[in-house]
Amino acid sequence: MKIYICSLISKKNLKYLNSHLNSINKLSTPNNYKTKIVFVMNPKMNSNRYLVKKFLNKNDYIILKSLKENIPHSRNIFLKFIKDKDFKYAGFLDDDCMIDKNWLLNMLKFINQNRCDIVGGPQKHVIKNKIFKNYYHALEPNRKHGEIVRWVATNNCFFKKKVIKNLEVLFDTKLTSYGGSDQLFFNELYKKKFIIKWNTKSFITENYNFEREKKIWFLRRNLRYGYSGNLIDSKIYGKLSLIIIFLKILYLIGNSFFLIFFPSRKNIIKAYFFLLRAAGRFMGLVNYKPKKYV
Repeated sequence: MKIYICSLISKKNLKYLNSHLNSINKLSTPNNYKTKIVFVMNPKMNSNRYLVKKFLNKNDYIILKSLKENIPHSRNIFLKFIKDKDFKYAGFLDDDCMIDKNWLLNMLKFINQNRCDIVGGPQKHVIKNKIFKNYYHALEPNRKHGEIVRWVATNNCFFKKKVIKNLEVLFDTKLTSYGGSDQLFFNELYKKKFIIKWNTKSFITENYNFEREKKIWFLRRNLRYGYSGNLIDSKIYGKLSLIIIFLKILYLIGNSFFLIFFPSRKNIIKAYFFLLRAAGRFMGLVNYKPKKYV
């Protein structure tokens, strides 16, 4: 049986491609499965094929073409590619991350020992300015090992073939500019009764990005997340979405003020995080749109 692992190779993350490919090459793979790495890239980036060949000297791989600079579209190319293939498991990884060498073995162990269909794991970060450690901590979800969740990110996920057997759910290409297509995708699968769980032992590590160690990036990122949250809720809840959005704004503001009463650097940053998310959602209600994906 086969396992297909997808990585989208993007122009903006080319500086991380060497470390990403090197970590894939070091990935421990099970003897009883054939693992195939599927790269999706724009034909304009064909000159980077030699790097894939150079690093993946022991891996079976294939490169698929994506004619659009559109992350959800590229993910859908992968799903359509594997739909009729003979495989048992598949997964997504991000091209700006290094994969822990035991990532796949831990995913297999978890999905075989737990009643679930989809598994997600944490993303760690290479941080040079330790001041920003709490900022990253605020961004990442606080989940326990084995916890049932509504969604996971496509930077680190693993799933059974039955999840896409009929390909009833695809990534929404309209969310390209705002993000959140993975959150919507897995929320829709959750509504279809697929069980999603969290596996802390299968982690990835995001490469250092100096642009993200700036407070303005944190501000813009969370405003954008707030806006995309409205789009996701409108898709999930339909006519009830406006009520849900208002309730979530109140929840975010309430959490922010609660944390202020327990002042610490970590709590103040988390309060700031909640307030920015609420602001992004409110601005979305008055037709504010982020200018670009951050």
